[in-house]
Amino acid sequence: MMEKGYILVVDDEEDLLVSFKEILEEEGYKVDIESDPVKAVEMVKNNDYDLIISDLKMPGLAGNEFLKEIRKYNGFVSFIILTAYGTVDTAVECMKNGAYDYISKPVDFNDGKIWKLIEDAVKKTKTIKESQHYKSQLNIIKSRDKFKNIITVNSLMQEIIDYSIKIANFDFTVLIHGESGVGKELFARAIHEASQRKNNVFLPVNCAAISKDIMESEFFGAKKGVYTGAEKDRPGILELADGGTIFLDEISELPLDLQAKFLRFLQDKEVRRIGDVSAKKVDLRVIAATNKDLKELVNQGKFREDLYYRLEGIKIEIPPLRERKEDIPVLAYYFLEEFNKKYNTDVKGFSKDALEALINYSWPGNVRQLQNVVNEACIIAFAKGQFIELNHLPKEITGIEDKHAMIFDYNLAKKMNDTNFTTKYLRNLLSFTKGNISQAAKLANIERQSLQKLLKKYNVDPQEFRK
Repeated sequence: MMEKGYILVVDDEEDLLVSFKEILEEEGYKVDIESDPVKAVEMVKNNDYDLIISDLKMPGLAGNEFLKEIRKYNGFVSFIILTAYGTVDTAVECMKNGAYDYISKPVDFNDGKIWKLIEDAVKKTKTIKESQHYKSQLNIIKSRDKFKNIITVNSLMQEIIDYSIKIANFDFTVLIHGESGVGKELFARAIHEASQRKNNVFLPVNCAAISKDIMESEFFGAKKGVYTGAEKDRPGILELADGGTIFLDEISELPLDLQAKFLRFLQDKEVRRIGDVSAKKVDLRVIAATNKDLKELVNQGKFREDLYYRLEGIKIEIPPLRERKEDIPVLAYYFLEEFNKKYNTDVKGFSKDALEALINYSWPGNVRQLQNVVNEACIIAFAKGQFIELNHLPKEITGIEDKHAMIFDYNLAKKMNDTNFTTKYLRNLLSFTKGNISQAAKLANIERQSLQKLLKKYNVDPQEFRK
């Protein structure tokens, strides 16, 4: 049987120690016992325990003093007090100083609540340990001189980063290929920031978001009077990126006639505005990206072959998240950290079950989808407790029925009776519904007008969340 955790039991009653050891080991725990609290402190120094169960009154070092002493060497191991009748108040005081809970003496070893308490205390310590591990990995990533915003521990991704750093200072056009949501713009920006152009503009452009009717003028600009509404000379995005880097996402969406003009620009690095007779030299780096197979589009006659080969010179292929599962927990903790910073919250980490569910999911939306899921789970965890649990995740990941409506019920915020909490609650609610008041009222289980009054009272603007 897999070891469930490592426990130290400290008590001056030998019979109790032996009973705890026998039963806990039967339950699958590794157990140390010690009757001398001073010696137990040395054991804590040298062993990585998940839980310490300690008597409150012992010769040499009382339980509350023992707790203070071990906190010098281990700041997060769960600590359960064993307390006899008449010392419950002292045990509660210990809990204020960081003890997890207490068990009353005489210990009823048939009480299932005790074993559930022990199991939960061990899980908490393991979760904190895991959190520290991934936060340590994040700190190593952030300490990199370059590409520190690419969060990865995957060996293939590291090879791609190394390659990207090597080609960063060469002004050749780069094509980044990968599924939607893998972080193509992050890579493009990182290449720009690792290049000699880093102090100049980085201009991201989504080709799919520009109407084909105005795409040429958007790219190349237009002279005054060339069409209705052109009241002055207007530079295009290629001119605006002069000296820097332009990132063209979804390059496959360029219409064929514009592809020819864009190929000419790549060759000559000259821009001629619509209606102008002269061209202007432009010095910029082009990084393009696509989630489509450009070669297949060439075969279908939807993409120019000469432009395809021009772009294919330096190609970066970013693998989907499902092919680099070791990145999932690191990214999850990264997004958790970002959420805590943004909303001034203190969600501490993920339960083992929740993290395993994230790792085992296929992530069709890749990193962007993971970020959204973590943000939503953080909102729920903030409302319900310190850690993200399995039932805080969406049904498609866990198979558990969605519980968002229950979590967002306004009665929860009302019971807190705290202005800051209510303000954060309302902001999180609107963030979740992207500013939709009707949906937010439904989740909060209150009337729409009541929600509007609350938003006005706490100065929360729904428009802020509709961007």
